[in-house]
Amino acid sequence: MMRKAFRINGIVQGVGFRPFVARIAKQLNLTGFVLNSGHGVYIEVQGEEHLVKVFEEKLNNEKPHESIYIEFDTWECEEIQDEKDFVILASETNADVFTFIPPDLATCHDCVEEILTPSNRRYLYPLTNCTNCGPRYTVIEKLPYDRPNTSMKPFPLCAECYREYTNPKDRRYHAQPVACPDCGPQTYIVSKDGGMIADPDLRKTVDILKDGKVVAIKSLGGYLLACDALNETAVNRLRKLKRRPQEPFALMSTLPNIENFCYVNSAEKDLLESPAAPIVLLQKKPYGSLPEVVAPGQNYLGFMLPYSPLHHIIFYHWPEAVLVMTSANLHGEVIYYEESDLPKLLEMADYVLTHDRAIVTHVDDSVVQMLSDGPHLIRRSRGYVPLPIKLSNQCKVPILATGGDEKATPALAKNGYAILGQYVGDLKNVRTMDTYLKVIDHLKELFEIEPQVVVTDKHPGYLSHRFAYSTGLPVIELQHHVAHALSVMEENQLSKAIAIVYDGTGYGDDGTLWGSEVLLVENADYQRLFHFDYMPLVGGEKAIEEPWRLAASLLQIDQAERFFGERGRNIALLGAKGRFPLACGMGRIFDAVSALLGVCSMATYEGEPAQKLQMIAENSLEKGNFADNITIHESTVSTRDIIQNIVELLNKGYEINDISRIFHNTVAELTVRMVIKFDWENVVLSGGSFQNNILYKSVRDRLEKLGLKVFRNRQVPMNDNGIALGQIAYVLRRSDNVFGNTHVNREDPGQQSSSIIHERTQRN
Repeated sequence: MMRKAFRINGIVQGVGFRPFVARIAKQLNLTGFVLNSGHGVYIEVQGEEHLVKVFEEKLNNEKPHESIYIEFDTWECEEIQDEKDFVILASETNADVFTFIPPDLATCHDCVEEILTPSNRRYLYPLTNCTNCGPRYTVIEKLPYDRPNTSMKPFPLCAECYREYTNPKDRRYHAQPVACPDCGPQTYIVSKDGGMIADPDLRKTVDILKDGKVVAIKSLGGYLLACDALNETAVNRLRKLKRRPQEPFALMSTLPNIENFCYVNSAEKDLLESPAAPIVLLQKKPYGSLPEVVAPGQNYLGFMLPYSPLHHIIFYHWPEAVLVMTSANLHGEVIYYEESDLPKLLEMADYVLTHDRAIVTHVDDSVVQMLSDGPHLIRRSRGYVPLPIKLSNQCKVPILATGGDEKATPALAKNGYAILGQYVGDLKNVRTMDTYLKVIDHLKELFEIEPQVVVTDKHPGYLSHRFAYSTGLPVIELQHHVAHALSVMEENQLSKAIAIVYDGTGYGDDGTLWGSEVLLVENADYQRLFHFDYMPLVGGEKAIEEPWRLAASLLQIDQAERFFGERGRNIALLGAKGRFPLACGMGRIFDAVSALLGVCSMATYEGEPAQKLQMIAENSLEKGNFADNITIHESTVSTRDIIQNIVELLNKGYEINDISRIFHNTVAELTVRMVIKFDWENVVLSGGSFQNNILYKSVRDRLEKLGLKVFRNRQVPMNDNGIALGQIAYVLRRSDNVFGNTHVNREDPGQQSSSIIHERTQRN
């Protein structure tokens, strides 16, 4: 006879783990108990020694697919006499240890089969779920994860659902959001005049979509604007309603339909069908019939499979459908997810399909692209948040990291784990800032973390920076690109590396805008080794919105007039006077080249000029570069030399596709020439510019050919959605006392931060 205890921490709550434990214990005739605690799941089993060993093997080899073990401890304990059964005990809490929370999960195969089977009592019920799928993070208000602590508390279980919920052998045993048509939330349509129409099986919604209308559909983490993607008139109308003239729309369809329009390899198929069910960027087939207006100028389409019962039912009624499914919000704002958002939704849609299960916290759809060396997260949200990231060191104190103002994503850290929040958006208005603060408060509540120090971006104009000072806690500031570098190093547990960080802009230590950085980073220390030359931002932020200004400022005066007329000449003259902010971001260099080649001279969304420059480069097989013509100084690379070489290629009659590819090759070659000046084995790549597949692969392949080890972000995006991890890593790697006054690097603006935030957000 043996009694053994197990403590398992990780994603082991809300994924059917306790029922799984109870089932295998009963199968093996073991007694004992299992419960949720602040330490994760705690188990004690008692029985014949060989059966206890079999139990442990099954714990490791047969666990639910959605569960993730992060800590697994076991030990023998004292036997209990006359114990008769194995039971699931009530949950308990402990504030000293993380209880990890699962993300929302795509509908499992069993639930799909139920909702599409006419004889099943959940036939066509849009809010079906079980312990293996459905909402988790978006419905949890607080721990422990029990039904009264979720947004399902207003829906008492009917007798049949209660039977399932209390039956250890049932798939819905202790499934907190469990519901059915008799006792659960109901779906209905809201029209522009405020009228409500019941739509329990979604047939009316499908008829509306077939009629070319726009419908705002309540999904797991917020509303999505949907229309028929094959109806060009409907898509154009949605663009006008959303004020989004060019940015690609996300799409949803079934896998056979997706394969009509895009190439899908086995790895991409696995991503599409994973429990996270993200949007996956897929290469377009050359002769697909989707209107160009769905994704203007793009070689890729962002597709996702139906991931909620509601989506599956829509495609059951309309199997050949291809739907635009884009977040219901204006550019840079938070996705609409609350019932108070209905008036705004009806300004953007003809109808709203909603239901009465509240969304506690928003989550956008995640976006992933499969690279040659594995998946690359572009947006980390639904299906991934709030999965923990294991840190290389224990936190001496709980940490709050504010992230940045673009793609704002805060994070908390405690013990040896970081919890990154979901993508929020750009902190440019009151609503987005309010949601950002709600996300922080929600994470603090769920994970029972009270931060004792805040780490923030060095940019004094960032609202996230000013919020850090308003907390009254000790504040540590960190340069933007060092945070990017440390995010990769933390993921890969590197203590020192050469870091290549290419992005748009980030506030530099010298007050200029950095963004084409080659850094030497060792623990918390860093040195700027190389960067591309600065360019003037003539007109400030307008130069980012109108990249022809960037190109003109880098050209000779007569050349600026040749390419951009009198306005170009004026910009070149103004730029020469040196009265404007200076920037050296790689994103700005790509923007300038895009404008110079006539690809995109006015940006309607972030990254558009650089993105479209990449698209045309993919149509070229050019392998050459003009790196030999570029001046490399002691610590800088001449940006103007690059522009002059492009002008020369244009003068020689090269096609712009080929010029773009040669430019990409040149940047990659120059990057390698900078790196090899230093004798370091490890090189990390980060920053939004490395989302460009050509640039990333060209740099990586060249470095690896030289025998260097190359690392990139894998658990978080390379863009600003991931910098909070690097900020946390910086605090962990500092050797001094985080509570010292030396960490406040300038006069504390905390007393005025609230009014500053209000003033800036009101202006926007």
